[in-house]
Amino acid sequence: TSNFTRAISASERNDLIKELGLKEGDMGLITTSRLVIKNGVGDVIKALPKLAANIKFVIFGEGYMEQELKKLASDLGVSNRVIFRGYIAHAEMPKYLKTCDIFIRASLSEGLGNSFIEAMAAGLPVIATPVGGIVDFLKVGETGYFCEPNNPESVVKAVNLVLNDPKKNEIISNAQKMALQKYDWRNIARQMKEVFDSLK
Repeated sequence: TSNFTRAISASERNDLIKELGLKEGDMGLITTSRLVIKNGVGDVIKALPKLAANIKFVIFGEGYMEQELKKLASDLGVSNRVIFRGYIAHAEMPKYLKTCDIFIRASLSEGLGNSFIEAMAAGLPVIATPVGGIVDFLKVGETGYFCEPNNPESVVKAVNLVLNDPKKNEIISNAQKMALQKYDWRNIARQMKEVFDSLK
C-alpha cells in the first residue's frame, strides 16, 4: 500500500494531467482494467453522453474489446472524452490514479478486486458493482459507491452522487484507512504467520 499512498507534487500532477490530455476543469474517471466483457468498460462509455461534458474517462488496460470500445465511443460522439492509454506497469499506476478524480469499474463479476483496494489506498472515491468479493470491503455510505451491472443509467447516477456527496471526503478517508489496515501485504503476512505459529 505504500506505493499507493505516496504523495505527488502539484507540479508532477499538472504534468500528468497534460500527459493524459485532460484540461483545467476536467473531472477524470479512471479505470485499470482488461478490456473484456466482464469488466463493464462499455457501460461507463455509454454513460458519458448523460454526464457533464467536462467528465472524461481514462482507461488503462488492453484486451480484445479495444477496437469495439473505440467504435462505441465514436458512435456515441464521445471519442474526445475517452482516453485509451493501453498497458501500464503496476509501479506506474499510483501516480495516474492520484491524477484523476474517481475510480470506476462496472464489473459483471469480480474475485477479490485488488484494483479497487489500490484506488482506495490512493485516496480516490471508488464506484463498483456489488459482485464477487467487492461486497466484502465496499459498503455504501462508508467506503464507496455502487452502480449496477449492465446499467449505464446507474453509472450516471453513481458518478453524479460522488460529485455532489457532502460525505465524500469522509468516505474516502474510511476507505483508505481500511485498505491500509486490512489489505497491506505486511499486515496480512504477519497475521498468516500468527496462524501458522499457533498450529505448531
